[in-house]
Amino acid sequence: MLRKEVIVDTNALLIPGEFGVDIFEELERLGYERVIVPKAVLKELDRLRHRADLKGKEKRAANIGYSLVLKYMWGCGAPLHRCKVIINEEEEGRGRNADEIIAELALKKKAAVLTNDEPLMRKLLKSGVVTVYLRGENRLEEYK
Repeated sequence: MLRKEVIVDTNALLIPGEFGVDIFEELERLGYERVIVPKAVLKELDRLRHRADLKGKEKRAANIGYSLVLKYMWGCGAPLHRCKVIINEEEEGRGRNADEIIAELALKKKAAVLTNDEPLMRKLLKSGVVTVYLRGENRLEEYK
């Protein structure tokens, strides 16, 4: 049986800190068993955490997102037993941004993508990739 996989974009990792939505619990509710965080996304999130001009809620959201990735990746006290986070190391390549890496990886792995980035969502949907997004600021929903 194939595991249902989802690739997570940087802005999706900000959802817990901005809206208080447990994205991992929501992904499990939708049937996703494996969460893939591209290395480029983790680096982007880390840059956000360390930006001097980022303050308040945004900085807190970046810190929460980063710590959640580490928590679920290592399985430290995670309430979800089926949902595993893995850091994808395959996407190394100069000059490519996280969105390009995510789109290529989604097609290659036949995985869904969790994002609220509308241009990326349109690109993914045109390519036949299932997208998961925040709906009503309180739950995740799939768009096929």
